[in-house]
Amino acid sequence: KIVFFVFFLILAWELDKSTYGLIATVFAFCNLSGSLFDLGFGFYFQRESDSKDIKSEIESAISFRFFLLIFFALVVFVYFYSNLLINPVIISIIGLLVYLNGFNVILNSFLYGRKKYKKSFMGFLLSRLIYIVLIALFLILKVQSYMILVTLLISVVIHFFILLNLCKQENLQINLRFNRLILSKILKSSVPIGLGSIFVLLYDRLDILIIERIISFEAVAIYSIAYSLYRVPQLISNVILTPVYTDLSKSFATKKSIDLHAIIIVFIMLVIISLFSVFFVNMFGEPIILFVYGNKYASSIPYLKYLVFALPGLFLNNLTGVISNSIRKEKIPMVSTGITAVVNI
Repeated sequence: KIVFFVFFLILAWELDKSTYGLIATVFAFCNLSGSLFDLGFGFYFQRESDSKDIKSEIESAISFRFFLLIFFALVVFVYFYSNLLINPVIISIIGLLVYLNGFNVILNSFLYGRKKYKKSFMGFLLSRLIYIVLIALFLILKVQSYMILVTLLISVVIHFFILLNLCKQENLQINLRFNRLILSKILKSSVPIGLGSIFVLLYDRLDILIIERIISFEAVAIYSIAYSLYRVPQLISNVILTPVYTDLSKSFATKKSIDLHAIIIVFIMLVIISLFSVFFVNMFGEPIILFVYGNKYASSIPYLKYLVFALPGLFLNNLTGVISNSIRKEKIPMVSTGITAVVNI
């Protein structure tokens, strides 16, 4: 997530506000569309990988996602077909890197479920180091903006092959095999999780698409800068909740119960961190934006200060989602986030 933050920071430096807003819009729609085709596989495999042999399940899921790539491409190009301002090459690169990253999520979730956090981190680190070298080279050569997007696509592809090798070390040799019955069994549990994730993305990304349709790409840029900084504290939430999800899932799979004391500790940590983030941003948000992005994005300052008040609710929503999914109550976050998405829109 830090790499993506730096990536968009570089784009904000290099591009005018309208072009930056254009790229942010394409990313928002591709991420939203990509979530439709992720089908909750990432959360499902993190939950299940430590309690049973899931080789055939992962193979079926990956094979099915390769098939769905055709429909993903169709959805993306139909949506942007009427907008002649957007280069089809940019749409293709962003769409491909977003969709391919979904395969990485599946493999990485398997490692998380096996508590192989160090291996997962090393895979991320190696692929992102290659990305840093490439983007530095491309910036020195002053290539066109879409070539900066290519560096991220290359990094995602390299990360996929690194993850394949890491999974092989965990005795998971993946072949492209599809089993309809196995896939059907997975989808009964994963789709409610996936729908919950889609609803989260609806109220997380749809605002950008609405702003673009009603106002302009420049307005998207102003809002996106504030939103990107608002999301930075979420890194801490993810660091805390990723291992918690693995532990709660394993506990429920083996004992049919979870530790309330551990949840209370996590709850207190998230509340303290989120309230501190609200205070910090309202005290230092203005100089941070001016220092990081420059005067060009000074108009983003008030939006950041309003957005940050959502952090306590966001952190605790993430916690209740983790608890619900780990105890196989996937429909709870699906319904709650669905209602929230409708209200927000």
